[in-house]
Amino acid sequence: MIFRGLGLWVLFFVAGATFTLQGAGPAKSQPQFCDLALVLAMDASSSVDPEEYKLQMDGIASALLDPEVQEAIMSLGGIYLAAFEWNGKHNQKVIFDWTFLKTNADLFSVANGLTKHQRNASNFPTAIGHALAYASGMLKRLPVDCARKVIDVSGDGPNNDGFSPKSAYLHFPFENVTVNGLVIKDLYNNPESFYRDPERYYRDNVIKGGGAFLVLAEGFGDFARAMKQKLLKEIVPGPIGQLQQAE
Repeated sequence: MIFRGLGLWVLFFVAGATFTLQGAGPAKSQPQFCDLALVLAMDASSSVDPEEYKLQMDGIASALLDPEVQEAIMSLGGIYLAAFEWNGKHNQKVIFDWTFLKTNADLFSVANGLTKHQRNASNFPTAIGHALAYASGMLKRLPVDCARKVIDVSGDGPNNDGFSPKSAYLHFPFENVTVNGLVIKDLYNNPESFYRDPERYYRDNVIKGGGAFLVLAEGFGDFARAMKQKLLKEIVPGPIGQLQQAE
């Protein structure tokens, strides 16, 4: 069997993503060309408390409203952006569907929605493999084809539910897709333990594709800064990315 026992999971995620995205209307002012499509996959597992979750949502909003990020987006003529939260293997929820961000008003609208978003669930484990499969399904349903397709996974720990990230890469379509990571380090636990060393886990198992990279947040309070750094590096690679690596 081509999916080596994961066939049902493949069908589940493809069908689930189709159902979720078909319910959304087409993006306004849909462009004929798209340079970048970016999916933000946000950790909402049980290791993330309500305050930490709020810091993530507000951190994305803050990064999108940052003048440097806005300028980078405008320099491309706009980008497609979508975001969802994930926790257990059966729990993914779209925060906002594919949206073409071209103006400051577009960015403000998305940022405002992020600050008001209500969390789907908080008592499920960490299913990164399933989150990646869900993100892959979202990319297949872009309103237009984009030159670059990027998934960004944010999280504070390794996979501990369902199939692994490496299994997701084997059985779901990730051709010409880059997967980056934003790892939130725990400042109060032993950083050498396997569970509390998500940096090592993400480097070995999660990031994938040409130019893939990892950004570290020193705790959830540092999430907004790390998200800004990540977005700048993803939106306009090259000089900006090199500058970020040097910081």
